[in-house]
Amino acid sequence: MHALHQQYRQQRPLPAHAPLCLALMIAVSLLSSGCRTTRSQTFSSERPQSHTWATDHFIVHSDDPLLPGDPLIQTLQEVRNQLVSLLQLPDQRDLVHVYLFSDEASYRWYMQSTWRDLPPRRAYFVGTTRELAVYSFRGQHAAEDLRHEFSHGLLHASLQTVPLWLDEGLAEYFEISSSAESHLSPPHLQELADARADGWNPGLYRLEQITDFRTLSQRDYAESWAWVHFLLHSTPAGRQVLLDYLQTLASTRTPGKLLNKLEAAIPSWALDFENYTDQLIASAPPSSTEPTAPQSPRIP
Repeated sequence: MHALHQQYRQQRPLPAHAPLCLALMIAVSLLSSGCRTTRSQTFSSERPQSHTWATDHFIVHSDDPLLPGDPLIQTLQEVRNQLVSLLQLPDQRDLVHVYLFSDEASYRWYMQSTWRDLPPRRAYFVGTTRELAVYSFRGQHAAEDLRHEFSHGLLHASLQTVPLWLDEGLAEYFEISSSAESHLSPPHLQELADARADGWNPGLYRLEQITDFRTLSQRDYAESWAWVHFLLHSTPAGRQVLLDYLQTLASTRTPGKLLNKLEAAIPSWALDFENYTDQLIASAPPSSTEPTAPQSPRIP
């Protein structure tokens, strides 16, 4: 495994919740875009450990009994099945450990005592030389938080590296419940609609240049999600470009830019993406494109 790295994303204010995913993510790969090394950490003994639920791909640790029908375990299994099937990921190199605290207070006590320099957030993905770990607690938004953070864990457990924009775009995509139609995200569609009104000029080239997570904006998250949605749903050629790129990420830490492969496969990619996002915005329910209260900016 790799040395410890960190990425930050702003989480929903508590108890008021912004509509974008609000979990803090700490990524694992030395070459993952937007990472910075930190000093090694000593784990507290206060992590959930009384009960475990083990599969071949992840282990859930909890102080409460874990039953086969637990909705959160089902959520994790569904996310993995969907992500691996849709993205055709190779076999995992590492297990993903999920530490599920019984309540918010115990979760926050552990996180604040173990990761003293980090602001309070509702969920974390932490990659260290020791393990790939997701931290969260049972609560109203646990399933949503776990879908996002567990997606990060699965990607880093299967691939050699994940570019920053793609890591976040895929996690934003799989954060949305599989029951949602075509993984549409009303908050992202709202952001893109606002961007279009501001004269936004989308560009994968710009996103692929971002290597500092601190420079990501809410618009960058929305555009990253839109690129993933475009590649997966627009045409078979676009889907194949993404699948081939993921296979490259599985075999090397220096994969090059996806844009080069996209240009070769789909020369009209720029116009196609603009038309596709316009269609997505037009298909959104009316409520998703109405003005909303200002949101706090994300901290990647």
